[in-house]
Amino acid sequence: MNGDFARSRTAGRPMPEVVLRTRRSVMEAAQQMQVQRRRKRQQMGYVLLALGTLVVLAAPALWSAFADLAAGEEFTDMPLMLLTLSLVLLSAMFAVLLVSWRSRRHGTNEDQR
Repeated sequence: MNGDFARSRTAGRPMPEVVLRTRRSVMEAAQQMQVQRRRKRQQMGYVLLALGTLVVLAAPALWSAFADLAAGEEFTDMPLMLLTLSLVLLSAMFAVLLVSWRSRRHGTNEDQR
């Protein structure tokens, strides 16, 4: 009996409210996907910018450290120890930044569910 009612109602013409709701749902899903893609590209750009900045800032210091080591200085000399400490701290800050971005992203996804 339920099938007969549905067939008789949709046999003549489609239900406009159902069609409009479906269209709105599809359009909203497409918009959300575009926003997600844009955010992912933006986050990837930030990560690449941060990595590039670290490489540009650390490259001269690393070159100097390797030149000093090749010239016969020991690893326990003050400039090399400061360089090593600063590189470790920069790497740790970058790791914390990545973890915080990742946790924020996962937190927003859980809120949407």
